[in-house]
Amino acid sequence: GWKGIAIHGDMTQAARTDALEQFKKGTVPLLVATDVAARGLDIPDVEVVINYTFPLTIEDYIHRIGRTGRGGKTGISHTLFTGSPQFEKPLAGALQNVLREAGQPVPDALLKFGSAVKKKEHKMYGAFSGGGNGAPMKAPTKIVFD
Repeated sequence: GWKGIAIHGDMTQAARTDALEQFKKGTVPLLVATDVAARGLDIPDVEVVINYTFPLTIEDYIHRIGRTGRGGKTGISHTLFTGSPQFEKPLAGALQNVLREAGQPVPDALLKFGSAVKKKEHKMYGAFSGGGNGAPMKAPTKIVFD
């Protein structure tokens, strides 16, 4: 009995814009979206976000759930975390940290995936810092121009 609308990458930009406007105005109270809605959309008054799949990065997760906290408002976010070894398990530690920082309980089921947090790496420069494991950083290379 709920009226809903969707946005996804196979839609034209005009169709996506129309769907978003209907959702923003409250004409349609339920929006189902792919990652095409991950960032850059200003949608006020979102009360609930349900992540059917966990984003590929913890930053995208924060952007998704942050839709409920705009302008000092609060909301609810539910995320299905299956712990798939290829995509989700490596993010378990970062997700635990986000939950703790937000004062939210960390489910016991999430703890079973471990709490390691992968060091951030820059595509061109590699890992930042010595990594906290005592390993020294890679020595800099001196470049001389003639």
